[in-house]
Amino acid sequence: MRRIFPGSITSYSQFGHLKVPKSIKNVCPVCKEKVEFILKSTYQSSKHGLMTESACPSCKNSVPFIIITKGNDTHLDVYIYDPQRSTDALSQIEHIPGMPEELIRAYKSAVSVYLSKENAATAVLAKRVLENVLKNFLAEKANGQPLDKQFEILPEHINLVKSVTSLSPLMASDKGLHRMLELEAEMDDEMAELVMDLLENLIQYLFVLPGKIEMTREQIEKKLT
Repeated sequence: MRRIFPGSITSYSQFGHLKVPKSIKNVCPVCKEKVEFILKSTYQSSKHGLMTESACPSCKNSVPFIIITKGNDTHLDVYIYDPQRSTDALSQIEHIPGMPEELIRAYKSAVSVYLSKENAATAVLAKRVLENVLKNFLAEKANGQPLDKQFEILPEHINLVKSVTSLSPLMASDKGLHRMLELEAEMDDEMAELVMDLLENLIQYLFVLPGKIEMTREQIEKKLT
């Protein structure tokens, strides 16, 4: 799912005591065109929120919208169903440019056997995924090296901060984004959404992912003792 920020909601309607979106300008998850969705007023209500849909005026595909309610709180979280923004790793890696096909195949196989509860096969394919990840960065330097040594030398062959430092030119004082952040220029709905995506990705990259890796490492160590 992809969150819809308030700036993308162009009009509201009333549903019971709630003020819900009536029209939303956003990128269609199917055809990737930026369009104005007119949400159906026939909301399906559940304990945790509302669900409705809207036909994309460009490609005519029906797109689901989910609205999360929080008790008596009138503030609503609105989401558009976008399979390509799934938190599932398999869905994500298939849409990353330059992702090695061999790595995608290996990971798909590992997921498949894991879901089948084939633990021995999962171990074999997990090792293959690790080898593919490391080989992608180490190339021939991975040949004949055990996994621990490959991980040890990995930081020498990958620029782990490049994706962060590449943001520096965007923030330069003579650039449009700097002027928008300083309120010297207006930020439109699309730019606001892109900036929020950037914030989410930065937090994931700098805090969430390192934290998850560390917690999983600790859990594996405890399991092994």
